[in-house]
Order: sequence, then C-alpha cells, then structure tokens
Amino acid sequence: MPRINLLPYREKQRQDDARRFQRVLVGVALVALGLSFLIRLEVAGMVSTQEARNRYLQAQTASLVRQIGAVNHLRQERQRLVNRIRVIERLQADRPLMVHLMDQLARTLPSGVFLRKVDETAAATVVLHGVAQSPARVSTYMRRIARSPWLGRPHLSIVVTKSAAGLRRSRFVVSTKLIDKALRTKKSGKLGRAPGGPGP
Repeated sequence: MPRINLLPYREKQRQDDARRFQRVLVGVALVALGLSFLIRLEVAGMVSTQEARNRYLQAQTASLVRQIGAVNHLRQERQRLVNRIRVIERLQADRPLMVHLMDQLARTLPSGVFLRKVDETAAATVVLHGVAQSPARVSTYMRRIARSPWLGRPHLSIVVTKSAAGLRRSRFVVSTKLIDKALRTKKSGKLGRAPGGPGP
C-alpha cells in the first residue's frame, strides 16, 4: 500500500487559515475604527447641538433679564407717579382747609393775644405758639377755639408768665385739631341714618 505524505497539504492549510485569520483581524480592526469614527462624529454632533441650545438659552435668559429690568423700572416709575398723584390730590383736598384754618385763626384771636408761629403736623394737628397780655386772655382764646366749627378741643401744653419792662407777658403753646367739616357732616349723616331705611 503506497504512503501519502500529508505534511505539505497541512502546512498549506495552516498558512491559509493564518491568512484568513489575519484578514478577519484586519476587517474587525477596520470595522472598529469605522464605528469609533462614527461614534465620535455622533458625540461631536450632540455636543455641538447642546452648545447651540445652551447659547440660545443664555441669549433668551439675558433677554428676559433685560425685560424684567425694564418692567421693574416701569413699576418704580408708576409708583413714583402714583405717589405724586396722591400728594397732589391731598394738597388739592387740603387747600380749602388751609383757607378755613387761616380764617378761623383770625376769627378766634382775641385782642391782647398775638401768634408768633403756627405749625401743622401730619396728623392735622395745629400747634399755636403765641404771646398774651395775661393768662385770662389765653383762656379766652382757648374758649373761642373750642367754639370754632373747624377746630377741635384745644390743649394747653405750655404757659409761662414773665415780666419785662414793667409789662407782664404770658407765652403759651396751644395744640388743636383741624377738622374737615364736610367729612364730619358726611360721617354724622351716616351715623344718624337708621340701617335699612331713610334718614329722619
């Protein structure tokens, strides 16, 4: 029986297998490189898209901040105008009261009493600083103030009597309230009206 030497065939088969394995390795490496390149492209695209979104959000945020600043400025301007309108309205409402105050100061002032200064506080309190020839004149002045329809009950806070050059003078400070007669009439009309029915 003849003998067949299979060594060259096996050697050739091993070489063919090695070449196929190398080709597979090269193919796998190329596929891996291609996949990594595609993944890098995808990641770069996602990063670029996110950066564009961030820039858009930053621009919109800056625009909103500017708009909020403009709105706050408009609110401050509106409040300033409202405050000015309220001051003007209060001055217009108080203008007749000042006229009545000056009139009542002239009407209630008895002879022998002189006013040196008149102050008005925020609570419509009128503080009268004056000089009288005697404490009796101060009492007369206070009674006249009490009878005035535009002035409230007077309060004497200071009275000092001094003699100078043979003359006695009483320095005094009297405080009273300035009354809005129209407002008082309106309130008294509401109080005098029975609930649910016409007034008497």
